[in-house]
Amino acid sequence: MKAVFARSPFDIQIRELEPRQPGPDEVLVRVRACGLCGTDLHFARDWQGEHQPLGHEIAAEVVEIGRGHVPYKSGDKVIVEDLAQCGICRHCKSGRPYLCRNMYDLKGQPGMAEMMTVNYHLLEPFDAIDWTHASLVEPMAVAYNTVLNGRIPLGGSVVVMGPGPIGLMCVYLAKMRGAEKVLLIGSSRKRPRGRARLEAGVKLGADAVVEALETDPVGEVKKVFPEGADSVLVTSAPKTLAQSLDMVRFGGTVSFIGIDLGGKNTVEIDVNKLVFGKISLIPTFAEPAQNFPDTIRILRNGLFDASLLVNRTFSFDELRDVFMASDSGQAPILKAVLVPK
Repeated sequence: MKAVFARSPFDIQIRELEPRQPGPDEVLVRVRACGLCGTDLHFARDWQGEHQPLGHEIAAEVVEIGRGHVPYKSGDKVIVEDLAQCGICRHCKSGRPYLCRNMYDLKGQPGMAEMMTVNYHLLEPFDAIDWTHASLVEPMAVAYNTVLNGRIPLGGSVVVMGPGPIGLMCVYLAKMRGAEKVLLIGSSRKRPRGRARLEAGVKLGADAVVEALETDPVGEVKKVFPEGADSVLVTSAPKTLAQSLDMVRFGGTVSFIGIDLGGKNTVEIDVNKLVFGKISLIPTFAEPAQNFPDTIRILRNGLFDASLLVNRTFSFDELRDVFMASDSGQAPILKAVLVPK
């Protein structure tokens, strides 16, 4: 079977591996779709260690069941989580599963593969969703977690920084959670990807968009929200975090999920703005997996139009070209999904 690994600079390998037979409490699945995440691009562009397995936005079909009481059968449609809480540690049993450090994981297997063998605790069943659209379950859950940490009040004001797939879904979910007005900040419309992202943001509910490279984004936010926004959701690079503190209102919340693996993860912020402005800054990390049942329901019930986001599918043969196009921004790719043949 084919399986994808990468390290910097875009040294992408498609290896031929033998699928492992499922052991006790394990399931062999056939990957039907796996989304290309921004983290995969970070690994391909910046990762300096051994080749990193790529892909964790996985929709799959059960092929074979191992020994034990496994509540699945051949043919079942499942989302494969990359990390699932154990359910038995002190954090899980105290109502804080997001703090679990004893998790089930993929054991170094890439989701960008033809098959995987995983513990059944990593599976979430679904139906009535297209395979490629089902690959949005994981990133939508990440966006949902970001929105929840943003503490958006009913009728509240929201700024979303970064119009990538997570940011675009944050726009939609913020409106679903009761925001009255959402402003989306991107870099520029000059490149095809930037233009496509901002246009998609409007379709997904953004009331206004701002091009940060063409204007003063803080000034534009203050034109829309003179006192600052109730909530700022930062899905863009760490360097943008300082600006978010000038966009949020007194007593507001900044939910931050942007990362960098290329040495730009250390940033300077004015702590006085946090203290004297009574601003809550909440780093958001959506692992172990949270809220998958909710995002499955959103997609299954047609509440989110996945076709507005998934606009490119690709095979293993096209993989490197899609990675390069997604990184450069020279193609209007919003969300690319690998469909193994």
